[in-house]
Amino acid sequence: MPHIYVHNIEKKFSTNLVTSILVALQIHDVPVENLCGGRAKCGKCAVRVLKGMQYLSTIKPLEKQKLRQMNAGDDIRLACQTYSRGDVEIEILNLKKFSE
Repeated sequence: MPHIYVHNIEKKFSTNLVTSILVALQIHDVPVENLCGGRAKCGKCAVRVLKGMQYLSTIKPLEKQKLRQMNAGDDIRLACQTYSRGDVEIEILNLKKFSE
């Protein structure tokens, strides 16, 4: 099983090949922004890939279009569109902020 390590919150967890990184983050209570329900529309679930880019799924046209609109670098992926086939380390660009 692949592992995802989130540098922002120093949390590591396992995932599987058929769960998007966004869903894996949500399952493990990682507070990532997400407004569009995983349809590659908002770009809020963007993550910076620090290690393991070679283990990520291929960028599909919707994700490619959104990343281009965001002027994202080559190390940025949308968690809602990305699946991991091996261990990766990421940084979440938009952590949810909760009001107290």
